[in-house]
Amino acid sequence: MADVKVNVYTPAGKNVGYFINPEVKAYPAGDYEITGDFFEPTGEKPTRIDFNPEAMPYTADLGDYCNNNPKVSHKKLSSVYVQSGRQPITMSGQGK
Repeated sequence: MADVKVNVYTPAGKNVGYFINPEVKAYPAGDYEITGDFFEPTGEKPTRIDFNPEAMPYTADLGDYCNNNPKVSHKKLSSVYVQSGRQPITMSGQGK
């Protein structure tokens, strides 16, 4: 089975990194939590990533994940924030 990739972007559309084979939890009202190994766009796996809760939120593309997991109904997440900055990284967001 091929690796499942979830890309994370800035509001301007710049790729900030990606998860490989993450665990995605869906909650009521379209809330999601993504946890797993996070890589920079260069392919490097940082020990931790910086986050500022006051920064503009990211977006996440769950399209590849949805293709392999029909229980997830949203292909895009908005308002994505880093919840845990050490590997494995955890982010949360809203389905749109």
